[in-house]
Amino acid sequence: MDTSPSERISRREAVQRLTVLVGGALSSSTVAALLSGCRATAASSSEWAPAVLSTEHLDILTVVVDRILPRTDTPGASDAGVPEFIDLLLDRWSGSEQRARVLAGLDELGADFLEMTHDEQVALLSRLDVEAVQAREDDADPLPYFATLKEWTLAGYYTSEAGATQELRWLAVPGTFDADIPLDEVGRAWA
Repeated sequence: MDTSPSERISRREAVQRLTVLVGGALSSSTVAALLSGCRATAASSSEWAPAVLSTEHLDILTVVVDRILPRTDTPGASDAGVPEFIDLLLDRWSGSEQRARVLAGLDELGADFLEMTHDEQVALLSRLDVEAVQAREDDADPLPYFATLKEWTLAGYYTSEAGATQELRWLAVPGTFDADIPLDEVGRAWA
């Protein structure tokens, strides 16, 4: 998709919008990675090989990110290159403790996770999400691995071209301001 310079969103602006989207809960390492140019890009499997993730980790991670942000009428997280983005964060931006925690979490999910039904996977990830939210509220340090995976999934997706332009429907000039529009007329959030 070609866009003129006036229609492009700056990386800094994308990170600011993402921070608002996730309620200011981005870690400093995620913000630093995004501002330095780390981004999700959809690549074919023949063009990319993981630097940190094993084949099993990648298979599990792909399902996890697609349960967090599934494909609907817009691309899902794996379509936007989120697994590649997370591998890059693990390789270049994570400390050894954070990397070990995320990989141990993927090991904990294990191959059994891939054998579960869709509903069982969603139920398990929902429980992990409740624990992650509680850990954030309790200012736990370190946060559970799922909190990190969810943060990275959202960061990777909403700073990707698909997330920023198709899901959020970013428009350079969105039109006139009307502060009193019924929600059913708006639909998705506008970036």
